Amino acid sequence: MKIFNKIILAITLLFTMECASAQNTYQFSLQEAIDYAMENNYDVIYSEKNIEAAKQQMREATAFGLPQINGSIDYTDNIALPTSVIPGDFFGTPGQDTEIQFGTKYNMNAGLFASQLLFSGKYIVGLQTAKIFMEKASIDFFKDKVAVRQQVANSYYSVLSTEEALWVIDTTLAVTQELAEETRMTYDVGFAEETDVDQLELLVADLEASKIYIKNQLGITHAFLKFYLGLSDQDTVILKDNMENLIDLRKNSKIISRHFNYNENVDYASLAKQKEIRWMQVKLEKTNYMPTLAANINVMTNAQRDQWDFFDPGGIWYTSSAFGVSLQIPIWSSGERDAKVKQAKIAFDQISVLEDQLITTLKLQFQTAQNEYINAFTVYKNKEKARKVAEKIFTTTSVKFTEGMASSLDILNTQNQFLSAEQDYINAALSLLKAGEELEKLLTKSINP
Repeated sequence: MKIFNKIILAITLLFTMECASAQNTYQFSLQEAIDYAMENNYDVIYSEKNIEAAKQQMREATAFGLPQINGSIDYTDNIALPTSVIPGDFFGTPGQDTEIQFGTKYNMNAGLFASQLLFSGKYIVGLQTAKIFMEKASIDFFKDKVAVRQQVANSYYSVLSTEEALWVIDTTLAVTQELAEETRMTYDVGFAEETDVDQLELLVADLEASKIYIKNQLGITHAFLKFYLGLSDQDTVILKDNMENLIDLRKNSKIISRHFNYNENVDYASLAKQKEIRWMQVKLEKTNYMPTLAANINVMTNAQRDQWDFFDPGGIWYTSSAFGVSLQIPIWSSGERDAKVKQAKIAFDQISVLEDQLITTLKLQFQTAQNEYINAFTVYKNKEKARKVAEKIFTTTSVKFTEGMASSLDILNTQNQFLSAEQDYINAALSLLKAGEELEKLLTKSINP
């Protein structure tokens, strides 16, 4: 029994050690978090695979016009050779048919086939299209990284704002608990009313409930941040930046004065490449009117045996070879080729409409994002001032209450005012940072693949 208990203890310790080793702690500034996500985010990793796939498509398109060599080996065992009946007239014996079996029991053929494309319009256009596909994959990869950057930054801001809200609740709760205890002691000696005690205890209960809610929200925001970073839910993330520093960095970036050019936007660059691909599809359909020229050479050898001795050095093999040139000329398709060309042109015209729409949309998005950033900055400045005033009023009222110059109702009103001002400030700071990220995303210049 003791041995069994020791085994159970060892297994438990091993499991605990494995669980502990699976948990990692990370400390990130905002930029460090973004850099980490650029290597570990799920969308980034998936998008990078598209570049690898595009490279292989380029290899495939290139190989189509290079020499193609294939070999074959065929082996036949004629278990029962077919029998042919030949009239006796052929042998000068009328009326006496002769049964004859043609062939040998064992046959083997080996061949080598080589072909080379000499001219093909489809091959030329296909190479050009594959190159554009690879360029688009690179742009889309960068586009996905820009989107992930915004996701990580916004999640980082959400965690900071929730931590700030939790700190405000903790601080206010500590002050209120202290006031409640002092009021209880004063009431016990007959110098305070029971209503004041009840009022403060009610405030403490409300703050404790708010704390539980905010802690749950903090867990959710941390979970989203870890998801965008590509971390496990078991990992721990500690943030090194604070909201005030990040707001100062945003203000110093002078983002509001930067010029917007839709031609440099990553969404436009991606659509522009898609438009090039659509035009290449038009050119590809036109190549159906062009001839295709190819050359080929075949070398074959075969052996026929009544005994299985194909590897006998003295055995006879019969070799044949041939060289050929193939020219395929399209003559008449009853309008099929013309219809395909027109369909491709319609698809190209459609993406041209999408291009015009995107240009208008991007301009509107920039104008909206710029205005929202300006408004968010104005609101932030106002809420920052209101926060300081509300904090001053709450502190003064708390002191007056301890001196008997303010009532519990005054404490209730000023505390609610203070908490509301703090929450408004936190929300304004969060809105300002997120508005800056939206503007930054639109102003991010696309790469030149």
